[in-house]
Amino acid sequence: MEMEHSSPSIASVWDRLSFDLTELILSYLPLRSLVRSSAVCCQWRCAASSSSLHRRRRRPWFFLFGLNNVVSRLDRSFGFDPESFAWVPLPPPHPDCFSGAGGFSFAASSCSRFAYSPVLSGGTQPNWRFTKPLAFPRCNPIVAVFDENRFVVVGGARYIGGLVDLEDWLAVEIYDPVTEAWEVGSPLPVDFRSSGTSSQWLSSALLPERKMLYVFGIYTCRVAAFDLSRRVWIGGVGTLRPPGTVFAFLIAGLGDSLLLAGLCSGEQDEGSGGAQPCFAIWAVDPLMRGQPRRIAVMPRDILTGLFGTDDDDNRFASLRCVGTDGLVYVFNEDHHKRYPACVCEIQGKEMDQCSWRRIPPLPGPGNRFHKTVAFCSPVPLGPVLGTAHI
Repeated sequence: MEMEHSSPSIASVWDRLSFDLTELILSYLPLRSLVRSSAVCCQWRCAASSSSLHRRRRRPWFFLFGLNNVVSRLDRSFGFDPESFAWVPLPPPHPDCFSGAGGFSFAASSCSRFAYSPVLSGGTQPNWRFTKPLAFPRCNPIVAVFDENRFVVVGGARYIGGLVDLEDWLAVEIYDPVTEAWEVGSPLPVDFRSSGTSSQWLSSALLPERKMLYVFGIYTCRVAAFDLSRRVWIGGVGTLRPPGTVFAFLIAGLGDSLLLAGLCSGEQDEGSGGAQPCFAIWAVDPLMRGQPRRIAVMPRDILTGLFGTDDDDNRFASLRCVGTDGLVYVFNEDHHKRYPACVCEIQGKEMDQCSWRRIPPLPGPGNRFHKTVAFCSPVPLGPVLGTAHI
């Protein structure tokens, strides 16, 4: 009589795997799948929590927070995971959230009360930590994260008696969560004063290896560099405006590279026979030598998908762009367009491999947001392990 051979159970097969092999397999999972896997057993949780997985380079997420000034229950938060290419509904945002970067989101409940919280942490009750008051109270500044946990705050507007004071010159401030102290540096160069110094008018790019923070005027195309080691602005104020540029955003690229992404007028369109606006991306020398080199142009059908077929000259005014680490996210913050978005992934040593994709629509019914907060940020693995909301 032939004996039956029972196959080993799936559980027993996994039990035979070494810790290193389990860790290697889990490292290929998208972040959401990895978080769920960490709840399977102690061995998988230890593997998911290992230092090597924490060091693995993951592509940054695109976050979109929508705030309704009339009905707060309509506030919504979303995170787009490029590895699973899907939106993740998140707990409602802090009502005073204004920015995010480097694995944190930031809020200011008053001009001097500055708070931060790791992205994707804390479930329905994010763990907001308040700093000591800023030396120069402000709203809507540029915020960047360097040395893993230090925050640099640049520009912004100051309210005095309920009015914005455009003449007040706000110094750069750097916060160290370890010492819980603010350090004051030099203010933005005077060239930026006339065009506004809040995040509504400025974009920024942080190059961590160079320890440089670049601040860029979205409409003026002025650029300045802040040395984070010496706490001073260096090299004066330059201009980055490729021919035909209407407005643009400065973005940190792969490694220590810089990208410029923006709308150009007058691009010749063979189909219509006339000049059509286009959205382009350029590579920029961090030392500001030479002219920006154009490396990508958004396909016409994707650009049309962001704005529809409106012929209104102002239809591009709601265009916004964020990104880091070789991903450039472009979206329309107009409620009537349902906040469509796309992403360009840039690869290659010469940044000559560029691919565009539409991002799926936001999940659920579309609310009207009076204010949108959008940013691109890596997601540190530690704070999100064990949470259930992603």
